Amino acid sequence: MKTVLIVANGNNNSKLFYQKLSKKVDFIIGVDGGAGKLIKYGITPDLAVGDFDSIERDELNLLKKKGVTILQFPEDKDYSDTELAINVALEKHFNIFILSGMLYGRIDHMLFNVSLLYPLLKKGKDACILEEREEIYITSGKRKIKTKKGSTVSLYPMTSIVQGVKTSGLKYQLNGGTLLKGKTLTLSNIAVSSIVQVEVKKGALLIVTEKK
Repeated sequence: MKTVLIVANGNNNSKLFYQKLSKKVDFIIGVDGGAGKLIKYGITPDLAVGDFDSIERDELNLLKKKGVTILQFPEDKDYSDTELAINVALEKHFNIFILSGMLYGRIDHMLFNVSLLYPLLKKGKDACILEEREEIYITSGKRKIKTKKGSTVSLYPMTSIVQGVKTSGLKYQLNGGTLLKGKTLTLSNIAVSSIVQVEVKKGALLIVTEKK
């Protein structure tokens, strides 16, 4: 299964974090200033996408010098740069989508970036957001994630109702429970194992982990 890494310009993820992550994927897309951040860290993306309003000129020139394919869009458009990058990756038939640099600054950007996981799930893709301190996964079936004991794990309903939720590896377990959007029952649980498993019978659920 082919994996794509899509990097936007948010979060203060370290050079080492991106270097390690880039070695685990088949294709890298830099989104606007995210492409500039990658090239500055010595990582050459396969593709750069965006209107390029948040990238330094020398970074853009370096991308061109390295022979990176650049897809430039107008500033006035109906999609965010990140959604455009996802659409390009869908056209290339990737199965696993790793998004990074998505949780930062403006709350509207952050909310929309997280929401992009849902259409990927609906298309049958394995999608997540990986940052140096946080990870967000989405599931409508079974999902097993690696974490560390003591890490904070929250379950957030992506749909209005999520039914048949079962968990293992958490301090406070669920055994077929129903979760409603707007209720905070599953905020700030604690991992008691290095493996956390979540099962959903109906609906879509975000699994949000904060690394210690």
